[in-house]
Amino acid sequence: MKKEKNYIKIKIIKYEVVFINKYKEDAKGIIINIKPGVTKEGPGWRSIIYFKGCNFHCPWCGSPESIPFGKTELIYDDGSKEIIGQEITVKEVIREILPYQRFLKDHHHYGVTLSGGEPTAQWNFYFELLKGLKYFNFPTAVETNGSSPQFIASLPYLDLVFCDIKHMNAEIHQKLVGKDNKQVWYNIRKTYEAGKDLRIVIPVIPGYNDSEENFQEIANFLSPLKDGLKVELLKYGRQGIYKWKALGKDYPLLHLIPPSNRKMIILANIIKNKGIKVDIS
Repeated sequence: MKKEKNYIKIKIIKYEVVFINKYKEDAKGIIINIKPGVTKEGPGWRSIIYFKGCNFHCPWCGSPESIPFGKTELIYDDGSKEIIGQEITVKEVIREILPYQRFLKDHHHYGVTLSGGEPTAQWNFYFELLKGLKYFNFPTAVETNGSSPQFIASLPYLDLVFCDIKHMNAEIHQKLVGKDNKQVWYNIRKTYEAGKDLRIVIPVIPGYNDSEENFQEIANFLSPLKDGLKVELLKYGRQGIYKWKALGKDYPLLHLIPPSNRKMIILANIIKNKGIKVDIS
């Protein structure tokens, strides 16, 4: 057996079989941190890897430190400082989470969720990490805004996909987050067609996307995908305001208050009327 830089060749009599390397362990990315032993963002216990950098700029973001790419400095009211962002390789990530693999919860194997920021915005690192996780048989999930044109290529390495819907109207979506939503709809459809476990996450932001008309359009779009589909409505909150301040930025939605429980139920029922399962959180 002769090991070369990018592949391994095995010669058998007259035939040559080429096995491409399973993953590139030296692929590098920037993450915020890795949280082990979490019981959310997927079944069982899992580690969540928070990627740094996002190609959307949602004004309601509760983790604004995750939006810029590269390292970011936060300066808090008490004068303390924090640097967010660390460079790491696929090999280092896997080495850190492998010791947890032996833990089971409710018969679920220990899993890994890639979150952010937007994981697919660091495509090479994201893709090679997914391949590495699957090489070691980790159940995998991703939390994504669904905007990557390459996203479908990662589906063979994913068991669970959480995808956001910000707004159905393309022009409003562009104004809200800086990108249109055509790729998002395409990726949602293709993920469903691939038979993946799909969860749709909708942040409910008063005055921005909480109209009954918008939710009716969302319900109509999701209706053909309803078999096995789950939707989660996230009530707008103000927990991340202190982070905007620590970044030296004004929080753009200070005038907003969270939607009432009644409003959340009305919006949830619009989607439920299409036979789709909906949770409110």
